[in-house]
Amino acid sequence: MTAGVWMDLTVLERKKYNSLSEVLDLTRQLGESLDRNDQVAVRMLIAMRQDPLLHLEEAERTAKDRRRSLTEEEQRRIRSLLKGAEPQSSEERTFLDQAGKTRRLLERVVELDRRVSLRMAGGQSFYKK
Repeated sequence: MTAGVWMDLTVLERKKYNSLSEVLDLTRQLGESLDRNDQVAVRMLIAMRQDPLLHLEEAERTAKDRRRSLTEEEQRRIRSLLKGAEPQSSEERTFLDQAGKTRRLLERVVELDRRVSLRMAGGQSFYKK
């Protein structure tokens, strides 16, 4: 796979990471607003999370489209890297590092979102289903 393909995939992972960072920050603020019982801020922060979530969705869709445009062999290489194969170039290492950072941040966002959602909605939370 060419360096340009790895660069494209890495840039898309970075875009996802940036959107997730914004979601994490807004979710933290949402939790703080709940602590203060500030319903105006809660509603505002919920609305504000929509933009970075839409950007995240767009970056994910673009990444999937980009991967689908690759050969089967290239797609296999990406899957094997994400499952633990050793990178064979600096471009693969950079991609893998960014994908790992993005995955770890997603895990943090989901955990914080779960806690906030359960506080806000209790048994009606998405996470209770």
